[in-house]
Amino acid sequence: MKRIALFAAIISLFLSCKNSSVETTHQSSPQTDNIFKYAKNVYSQPGSNSVTVYFSWGDSIVYCLDSLANASNSSSSHLQYFLQSANSIATISTTDIAMLAEMNETERISGVCDPFRISNNSVRKRVEQGHIKNIGTSMEINMESLLALNPDIVITSAYSKADFQNNDILEKLNIPVIYNMGWQENSPLGKVEWIKFIGMLIGEYEKADSIFSEIEKKYLETKALASSVKNRPSVLAGSAYNEIWYMPGGQSYVATFIADAGGDYLWKDDDNTGSVMVNFEQVLQASQNADVWIGSDETTFESLAATNKNYALLHPFKTKDVFHRAKRTNAEGGNDYWEYGYVRPDLIIKDYLKIIHPELLPDYEMIFMDKVRE
Repeated sequence: MKRIALFAAIISLFLSCKNSSVETTHQSSPQTDNIFKYAKNVYSQPGSNSVTVYFSWGDSIVYCLDSLANASNSSSSHLQYFLQSANSIATISTTDIAMLAEMNETERISGVCDPFRISNNSVRKRVEQGHIKNIGTSMEINMESLLALNPDIVITSAYSKADFQNNDILEKLNIPVIYNMGWQENSPLGKVEWIKFIGMLIGEYEKADSIFSEIEKKYLETKALASSVKNRPSVLAGSAYNEIWYMPGGQSYVATFIADAGGDYLWKDDDNTGSVMVNFEQVLQASQNADVWIGSDETTFESLAATNKNYALLHPFKTKDVFHRAKRTNAEGGNDYWEYGYVRPDLIIKDYLKIIHPELLPDYEMIFMDKVRE
């Protein structure tokens, strides 16, 4: 639960739009005339009625934004047609809920997984009232409930080619399955830019594009503020499970936040976009003089020490400069950092800036992060 973004839900479904005989070598969009400026795994030309999603294992899917009634007019079997006016959407991940909420389009949501993880109060209330159906857990979809719901589209994700399988029922019932692959992006702005993709699905691209532009503007303003600093405090990130420290790679979105907020990330020279498994001795050696540690899974030093006694050896632990991301956690453990924070990197970078350079935001109160309490 503390790593909702890492263990985001998947539903293994084989798309009727997917031509299994066609494979590409693209791991990201190679085109330059792309309405997506930061996202590397999605492509659409300005004014186009289609959008291509790329997968890291080489496949791609083209979605065509026309009525399902026009599907028979196409000779391209790998094109997925769906209604732009989709009014019944089943979402597997809370990040899709956040994107729809940012566009004031949550009324379209008809089914969700793991309601306890949801932070959006309006959506939670509609689940409690029965207006939104619980379709199972993120790791085990209740297919019977999903089929009974019969949504216009299902928005999910994929983590390997195997996730395209086992969708015979939905294929026969013409329920389009849409893959939001924003989780693959290693840029904060790249992740949130997938709101344009969601906007395209429901015929609200202009609204989504406007929202993204405002978020981008605010993010870049904060980044520019941080760029003026001469001193860049050293930053440790991630946390340990057993004896292994899961360190955000040097090209990850966490590393980007730290750099854009004027920090000197200890693992900045690493070339990984995901997490790197590091032993505790390496972390201890590298962080001997670290100014701050961001990313604790615990909110008190007592619980930190109880979780792993070695934490007490870290310099930021000794200086009490440790910060967690659980400030907006609901009673059931759902963390809004992974939901609303996903679509508001302009707010998250301010939290990072407040931690790394508090002098630049003297009156700012952090939204998603907070200092670990003594």
